[in-house]
Amino acid sequence: MSGRRPGRKSLYAFKDYVIDRLPHLAAAMLAVLLVLAFVQLMLRSYGLPFSWADSAYIALLTAFVLVVWISLGWLRRRTFARELDEAWRQADEGAGAAPLAIGSPATREQRAFAALLARLYAVHQNELNALRRQQEFHRHFTARWVHQMKTPVSVIELLMQRHPGPGDDAGRRDTERSVLEETDRLRHGLDMMLHTSRLDKFELDAAFRTIRLGALARSVLGEFKRPLIRHSIFPALEGDAEVETDAKWVAFILSQLVSNAIKYSKKEQAAQRLSIRIERQPDDAVLLTVRDEGIGVPPEDLPRLFEPFFTGGNGKLSGESTGMGLYLAKQASARLGIALTLASEPGIGTTATLSFRPSGIHRLTGDRDPNVTTM
Repeated sequence: MSGRRPGRKSLYAFKDYVIDRLPHLAAAMLAVLLVLAFVQLMLRSYGLPFSWADSAYIALLTAFVLVVWISLGWLRRRTFARELDEAWRQADEGAGAAPLAIGSPATREQRAFAALLARLYAVHQNELNALRRQQEFHRHFTARWVHQMKTPVSVIELLMQRHPGPGDDAGRRDTERSVLEETDRLRHGLDMMLHTSRLDKFELDAAFRTIRLGALARSVLGEFKRPLIRHSIFPALEGDAEVETDAKWVAFILSQLVSNAIKYSKKEQAAQRLSIRIERQPDDAVLLTVRDEGIGVPPEDLPRLFEPFFTGGNGKLSGESTGMGLYLAKQASARLGIALTLASEPGIGTTATLSFRPSGIHRLTGDRDPNVTTM
């Protein structure tokens, strides 16, 4: 099949092939004329005859050879020309694999051309697959995020429907406190969505400067004051140190760790501790450790905690997990050059460690997940 559409000429026809070789034909004819002139002059110098009929015979023989050369060359390339037309037709119809229709290159030049097309097709497919993964990632995350945001909205609506009447001051205070807690959840959910959208352009969003980790941790704990009180969790901050990093992203990472400590705290009313410890190491590294006394993480879930959308057994029990908090924290910390590790023991608690090392500062392209592209 030639693949030629009605009303459209072939992409590479015999006429194009001949036109491409006109310089070769002209050079060949000029060479024959020069040889004939040289032979004629040489024979005349020896007194030997050389008629115009002999010249015409040689010219016709040369022309015959050239015609045969042109014809055989076209026959050799005709399959490639048809495949080129077929690839063009498939491209017109939107087929992404059109370059793969060229599979019979006859010359080194054509093989190089076909290899280039195959390489460009592979690059195009990789980019397309990355965009598809990004789209699926965005769709999946948006669905989970919307579902999570609907919960506090529903709770607020229910609280307002049951809002105590005049004279019930205690009930009004309880309602107001509950509404404020739900708005905190909404704010943290919106903050997660905002940072997810910024993560793909991290290098444009990051602003590095020297910050005090103690003040930053104290500010993050202040944002979670109400849920900490509600869950009877008493935070403790120990130590301080200066590091060069992006305050906004480190605050986001720390807020995810504190949020998880609250979310997976033990349900009994006994008081629990949330300890944040900052200490400088002898090699000038700074360790920030967040240790809680929650329900802990099962050993089989630990290797997958930083995967996107992974909630594990604890997440399914709480019903509030999107499986994105630790993934985003890991991605952001990797881009900042901060090592984030987790250790946990079921029933005892979980310890998260952020390691700030001078050699890791300003690594704007961290250890990204090759199978997931952010928005």
